Amino acid sequence: MELKNNSRIYFEPTSHTYLMDGETLLMGVTELLAKHNLSADYAGIKKDVLENAAKEGTRLHEMIEGYDSGETILNSPLIEQYKKICAENGLKFVANELLVSDEEMVASKIDGVYELANGHYALVDYKFTQKIHWRPLAWQLGVYKVFFERQFPGAIVDATYVLHGDKKTERLNGLYPVTPVSEAEVDALLDAERKGIIYIDENATTDISEVLGDGVARYIDAVVAIADMKAKLKEAEDTLKDIDKKILRYMEDNNLDELQAGGGVIKRKKGSIQTRVDSDKLKNKFPHIWEIVKKEVPVSGSISYKPNK
Repeated sequence: MELKNNSRIYFEPTSHTYLMDGETLLMGVTELLAKHNLSADYAGIKKDVLENAAKEGTRLHEMIEGYDSGETILNSPLIEQYKKICAENGLKFVANELLVSDEEMVASKIDGVYELANGHYALVDYKFTQKIHWRPLAWQLGVYKVFFERQFPGAIVDATYVLHGDKKTERLNGLYPVTPVSEAEVDALLDAERKGIIYIDENATTDISEVLGDGVARYIDAVVAIADMKAKLKEAEDTLKDIDKKILRYMEDNNLDELQAGGGVIKRKKGSIQTRVDSDKLKNKFPHIWEIVKKEVPVSGSISYKPNK
């Protein structure tokens, strides 16, 4: 499918405004989210600091866009990282700064659009902020997803990501999956804007960046790495169990207690009958005894993280 900018929308870079059909002024997604208190809170940060950060972020954006458009960029660690990330995640570049709109109130440009192996799409927002603000990103990418799929009927967005980097080192921290808000939430926000009322995000949760600061990316990297290790360990354990069963069956059939194995010894432990207490049956049939013998053990609180993909 050929993806083209919405021909009715024009972006004026100097004033950073969107016009539809050359006349109607539309707000950007960033402006929409800020109006409804759904964007990242940068209160307390000086204006000049924000402006300088924006300029640096834009410069790094343009480096990636320059590479994708075919320009030659030499000796850039950021681009080398970008190429590796795209290859590892099966992202085939399709478009940068793709203009999308509801053709009524809002328009925006999607940083990166990529085709996946199954012919579906991934939308990526590039962020070079100190923190990753997850809920605002969920809103931003959720709006992009809805606009994109409606603008290109038949196109399916399977994944939404944030490509996060560090302005100071000009390096990428990684590509992280973001669960976008639902289509129903996007429509409810647009309806609230249409009616002139402020939308209340009832599904908002505390942003994890408030807890970990810029350590969020490292946290997710560590969790994903451990999950990969556990998956490989389970695969190895399952293989070992299958082999163990074959060896045990052979030893039982041949009445062997030991086998030589690569400089070691495999010993067979004969099967036996163990006696255990059926706690559910005891609790149901003899509740008075259960109350006497039960033991309550404190369990510490914990958290878990499940990667989206």
